[in-house]
Formats: sequence, structure tokens, C-alpha cells
Amino acid sequence: MRKLWYKLMWAAAGGLLLPGCQNGVPSEYIQPRELEDILYDYHIAQAMAEDGRGDSVNFRRYSYVQAVFAKHDVTEADFDSTMIWYSSHASYLNDIYKRLKERYSEHVSALGASTGENDMFAHLDAQGDTANIWQRGTFYVLKPRFAEDRLLFSMEGDTTFRKGDELLWRFEARHISRGRQNEAYAGLYVEYDNDSTTGVTRRVYSNDKMELRLKGDTAHAIREVGGFVYFKPPQEDKEPRMLVLSGMMLVRFHLQKEEEDSLAAEKEVADSLSGDSLVRMQPFDTASARRLSPTELRDSRKVERSIHVVKEKPYRVIRRSSGNGNRTRR
Repeated sequence: MRKLWYKLMWAAAGGLLLPGCQNGVPSEYIQPRELEDILYDYHIAQAMAEDGRGDSVNFRRYSYVQAVFAKHDVTEADFDSTMIWYSSHASYLNDIYKRLKERYSEHVSALGASTGENDMFAHLDAQGDTANIWQRGTFYVLKPRFAEDRLLFSMEGDTTFRKGDELLWRFEARHISRGRQNEAYAGLYVEYDNDSTTGVTRRVYSNDKMELRLKGDTAHAIREVGGFVYFKPPQEDKEPRMLVLSGMMLVRFHLQKEEEDSLAAEKEVADSLSGDSLVRMQPFDTASARRLSPTELRDSRKVERSIHVVKEKPYRVIRRSSGNGNRTRR
């Protein structure tokens, strides 16, 4: 019992001596709750800079972010060193951005706009005709240096995919940068069993929800699905920059029964209008529900009838002459 008491005393003393390390974040860095408040204002400031008019986006972004630092009484150096540490300990940053998403949703809802609660994809699982088939983590931090500046994924097609499947890759993008042009790119591609490939790319330059959508090929099966996000390193900008990706999902849409029937009917019509099939087509009497005979088919066809008008008399004119015996007959 005495040993247990001593252990509790030492634990309490350790907690008093190391208050800054209770949550695992060293005391020289901004603590999670304070960093959450800073990032909340930070991203709002960036959104305001991107939506403004007049001065350049870079100038507004720099000015607004400096105002955030002044509000929270932190320096650029403190913020930069803190973000470098957090980017290497993404679990802390993930928790912060989860709370930020809830705060932004509450703010948007208070303004009367729709939120993530009304997002039809928010609660999808991997089952059903509309399913979230994303199999990896949902939170990533990209930094502009080799091996940390890109997110790559690929998955092989299997029996869960069908011909005509549509795909939607979605995620939230948040830039941590000041006064410079954000430059990142995202792409989604699908490879089919006939070796053809379709894809779409988008530039990720603002703090927004990104969506990349690909319509499915109804004639060929999916062999592979893949995508990327590439955070282009700056050429001259040496300040710490990063791109935070959260809420990652890949939504697969199966064709509905009505759509499949419609596509099948269109294909049947297209096949029936091809040269070889046109010869094999048999005329059908919809009223009597039977095939027409060749004679009935001939009689049923519309025949253009025209009357030939003769403008001259249909007989020759013979003229009679006297004296030489030559006659002309009419």
C-alpha cells in the first residue's frame, strides 16, 4: 500500500513539473487548443483574401494572416516552428481539424446555409449501389519537399465494380501558406479492360472542398482506379508551407435499373440500325401481332404516284403538198 502511495505522489509531482507535456506536445510549441483557435481565424482570413476584390490575393493573404497573428499574440516564427512539429505528428493535427470542421459547420449553419449534415455522402459505407470505397486514411499533410509532396493511390477493379460505374473523389483542402500563390494539382483516372484510360485533373489553389468526377464506360469493365494530389514545391519561397487534406472519400455509383434498361434499349436500336442487321430485320404488323408476308409488305409501303403531263400532241403532223406528190400527215 505504501509503494502505491509513493507512485501516486511521484506521478502527481511529475504532472506539476511538466504541465506543457501532459498532452504530448512540447511546451515550446503552441498547444492544441490555442492552435485550433489560431487556425480557425487563419483559414477564415485566407478565405476572405481569396474572395476579395481590388488588391492582389497574395497581398491580402499576407495582411489578413498578420492580423491573425497579432490577435493571438504569436509570431510568425512561433507559428512556423509549431506547424513543422505538428506536420510530423499528424494525429494531433487530425484531431484539431476534426474540431475545426465542427466549428465551421456550426458557423455556416448559424448563417442559414447548408452544412455537412445535409451532405448525402457524409454517412456512406462500402455497401450498396452508392458506396464509399475509399480504403485508406482520411487525413494527410503534404509538404513541398520530395517524398512528402504527393499523395498517390490505386486500386484494382474487382467484382464490386460494374460496367458504367461512375466515380467521385472528394476531400477538403486547406493551405497553410502566407503571401504566395498556392499551387497543387489533383487527378483521378480509370483504366478499362480494353486498355483505354479516362481521367480528370483540377488545380487545388484555394481552401475548399474538391470533387473530381468520372462518368463510367458502359461497354467495358474497370481494371484499375487511381489518383494523385501533387503539392508543387516553390522555386523561391522558403517559408514553411503545407497542404492539409481531410475527409477523403471515393464514392462509386452503380447504374440504376432504369438507366441500365435505357442503355440496353439504346444499344439494341443502334445494333438494329447497323448494315448487317438491317437486312435481317423482319417487318412486323403491330395491329395483328404477326409478321408480314412479302406481298403484304409491298402493298403496305407508301408509293409516290405522279401524273406525267404531255405538253405537245402525242401524234405526228403530216403536211400535204400538191404538185410533187409529197404529203405531210397529221
